[in-house]
Amino acid sequence: MKSVKLRIGFIAVLLILIFAFQYALTSSESVLTFYARNIFEPLQQVRSFLFNGLPFSLGDVVYLLLAMLALLLIIRTVYFLFTIKKNKQDLLVELLRLITLPAVVYFLFLIFWGGNYTRKPLTATWNVDGHKWDTAALITLTQDLVIKMNEARTQAIHFPKLKILNKQANRFYHKRFGERIANLKVKPTSLGYMLNYLGIQGYYNPLSGEAQFNRFIPVFMHPFVVSHEMAHQVGIAAEDDANLLAYIIGAESDDPAFRYSSYFNLFIYAFSDLKSQDSVVANNILATLNQQSKNDIDTLRENYRRYRSKFRRFSSSLYDEYLRFHGQKDGIQTYGGVTQWVYIWEHIEKRKADLSVCP
Repeated sequence: MKSVKLRIGFIAVLLILIFAFQYALTSSESVLTFYARNIFEPLQQVRSFLFNGLPFSLGDVVYLLLAMLALLLIIRTVYFLFTIKKNKQDLLVELLRLITLPAVVYFLFLIFWGGNYTRKPLTATWNVDGHKWDTAALITLTQDLVIKMNEARTQAIHFPKLKILNKQANRFYHKRFGERIANLKVKPTSLGYMLNYLGIQGYYNPLSGEAQFNRFIPVFMHPFVVSHEMAHQVGIAAEDDANLLAYIIGAESDDPAFRYSSYFNLFIYAFSDLKSQDSVVANNILATLNQQSKNDIDTLRENYRRYRSKFRRFSSSLYDEYLRFHGQKDGIQTYGGVTQWVYIWEHIEKRKADLSVCP
């Protein structure tokens, strides 16, 4: 019984720490600043130093081991449940273990990265008074993106391999934010084609600090996705902020592949939004797009159709709930919220906009 009481006490203390930490982050700007500068940033520096050189994703291995451990605990719990008469004490211990595992993992998640969900948006300091975001503004943004894409596609674009993309994107990030941020690197996921069926282009592992991307998506998506995952590595948790930062990194870069990938990805969001509001205008704008970019859209659609599955819906639904739980009220639709801020950045704020990655 002593061990049971100790386990219950440990769980209670852990839950108190979780709630206290979350409350402190959301109620005090100074606590959030301390977390970002003295906990997350040093941790990310250390993890980058330790794991960037590994040819595989340690985070994927950790996920696999945690999944196996959780499965083992569930199997043992079910076994003790069916043999409760002779294993009542064992069942109680196993139930406590089953509660302890996710509590410990979630506490580590908060310390290692999850605290970043309480940060203010990147655009919090932007002066947006009087800047109207409506259908007319969305039309302007979509037209401007078409112009940029048409200009970019007047010459052949070479999309580099991941090794080169990593070096370039890391350079672009350090050029904008200096040496305080860690050396950034995105690795190909070890999950292979599975991510296609789940509808996942990339993901960040908060426990190992590694970012992974799905190398089987079309190559013109790669620079933007790599930049998006690197945004998570510098502490940007919100998906619309990660998209905004990825767009700006690409648009400001001296590399045609990064610029085109940024324009293309934002066009997909903007065109989808506009089509839901005025399909005639959206299709008229699409008609002015160059043929190669139209081919890229077809390639992306074909990739989506080829790997369509029920798992994609489940994955999207699960991630939608995850985002809502962590304060992103629009869930998975948060990704598309970037269009408004790109419009403001392109037409009003531009390089005056403060995009500090530290609170």
